[in-house]
Amino acid sequence: MGVVLFAAVNLLSCKDDSGVYVEQLHTNSQKEKAIKDCLKASADTALNHLCAPEGFYNYGEGVYRINYASLQNSLFDTLSHHGYGYLADSLILFSNRLAESCKSQLAPLFTSAIDTLVIYDCDALINGESDAITKYFETYKYRYLKSSFQTPVSIRMNLYNVTPVWNDMVQKYAQYTAVPLNFDIQNYIVEKMLDGLLQEMCLEEALVRIDSAHRSESMEILGGDL
Repeated sequence: MGVVLFAAVNLLSCKDDSGVYVEQLHTNSQKEKAIKDCLKASADTALNHLCAPEGFYNYGEGVYRINYASLQNSLFDTLSHHGYGYLADSLILFSNRLAESCKSQLAPLFTSAIDTLVIYDCDALINGESDAITKYFETYKYRYLKSSFQTPVSIRMNLYNVTPVWNDMVQKYAQYTAVPLNFDIQNYIVEKMLDGLLQEMCLEEALVRIDSAHRSESMEILGGDL
């Protein structure tokens, strides 16, 4: 009787850091649900932060701002030198306003991408780095999301005056230099939007892992206290 009691106490007090104990407590379907619910919560937070008034432009002190950094030393400087710097300012503002207006179109795209995500090793993601789940999602769904973003962005290119301002800038630029300008503005906006949203998802995933206030019941398996 004493041996049995000792074994039971020893089993209950044993801390397993390998993740095996978690695996015994949760089924694969529960773990997959936790991962996908984490992604959905992170995507929802990212969209609320960035696809909102002043979101891409100012959230996080402008770290996600669509600013055309690669064009600063060519197109922007040339136009500024000839008195057209206001066009560059307009392009940046309008591009960010476009991105901030897309929440209702992007939300179902993220949901679809998450629902169709195939997860090969739940334990590796659960026990991985603070952004392991989002990085896995990015690896397998980036191309799908980038392609899916094209339509809502394309619809807004004229609506938010991005295309008219861009065409005016290109025409004026051609008056002062023979250096060709090879730049896909719509693709640039899509990539900046997607990269910003994924970065915000990484930050939210980290909070899900350490702060119970960011977790629903289905995501408790991701908590650092497990």
